Amino acid sequence: MAENSPPGKGKSQPGGIKLFRIAGIQIAIDFSWFIIFFLIMWSLSAGYFPHAFPRESVTAYWVAGLAATLLFFASVLAHEIAHSLVAIHHGLSVPSITLFIFGGVSQLGDEAKDPASELRIAAAGPASSFVLAGLFYVISLLAGQFARPIVTAVFAYLALVNAALGVFNLIPGFPLDGGRVLRAVYWAKKGSIYKATKLVSDIGKIFAVFLIIWGGLQVLAGALIGGMWLVFIGIFLRSVAQSGYKDLILRHMLETARVGDIMVHDVVKVRPDEPLDKLITNYFLHYGYKGFPVFEGEAPVGIVSISDVLGVPESGLPTRTVREVMTPFSGKFIISPDTPLTEAFGRMRQDGRLLVMEGGRFVGLITKTGLLRFLELKKALEEKEENKGHSG
Repeated sequence: MAENSPPGKGKSQPGGIKLFRIAGIQIAIDFSWFIIFFLIMWSLSAGYFPHAFPRESVTAYWVAGLAATLLFFASVLAHEIAHSLVAIHHGLSVPSITLFIFGGVSQLGDEAKDPASELRIAAAGPASSFVLAGLFYVISLLAGQFARPIVTAVFAYLALVNAALGVFNLIPGFPLDGGRVLRAVYWAKKGSIYKATKLVSDIGKIFAVFLIIWGGLQVLAGALIGGMWLVFIGIFLRSVAQSGYKDLILRHMLETARVGDIMVHDVVKVRPDEPLDKLITNYFLHYGYKGFPVFEGEAPVGIVSISDVLGVPESGLPTRTVREVMTPFSGKFIISPDTPLTEAFGRMRQDGRLLVMEGGRFVGLITKTGLLRFLELKKALEEKEENKGHSG
């Protein structure tokens, strides 16, 4: 399953355990992966293999279970690598692939540039799964000529689960690969990635609800573990399907707007010699902002935030000044008014406010709060326009 990074996160590092790199892609394992790894290994080693081959030793069951589980997740990784290599071929960045409790995800740095690229990237995963299914099936036939039946069963199992993985991912609902294939086709037909994403996101949510209901019925029928697993997968897919369209709209809004479009022009400035008690009363409490730029004359010298003041004892507030607690001004606080909001959004994850400078002259201020407020308003207006379009 390929997933696009939220705006400002294209270069983010995966959590969990970092393993190795393939073609510059960081391969990692999320801690939740260990849960499903041991569940699959246990179900094979203590359930399936002993039932199918009752004359084998306990050691043989667990070795076969471990081998089958490792090769299964290697197959999941191959599925994600196929997505990623095709994405890289089409000019997209792929910072990482992470294996987690629900399988694997390739973190794409951006959307595909055109429907044809989207189609190839989406189809690469299921295609690799079907190729692996055929390969493991041939190996199982060859192994049947000279290996013990339990060895043949390992490869037959891998052929089956890879085929199932390919079929499952072809279901035409976002975020599954089939949903992305449908999105590419609808995108090419309608000329709008937004309409196409909305369609496959809605289908994805319907499919997710189906899985949740089906899982609930399984639980009522006595299949507790299998039913709950379907419910959890359904909840996960519904969440991702809902966020997929919202992330695309957010990315679009950030890419089409510039810092100069939303910056504050009439900026409240603080003097560096302002006592901290006056700063609290006359600025933080009066304006309700969490931080202010510090200016000496017309030159910026720092930024002071409420967190800078909280560590100062109350007795020291009248005697200490802004200069003593502020963060000194540096280039990391400067941004140009022509900078896309995608870049500003990423930089403000570390710094809550940036000074907008043009030709060495201070022209405004952009804050994380202001950016989020802009996105909320923009999203509301776009949804209103979309609803008008549907009603018309």
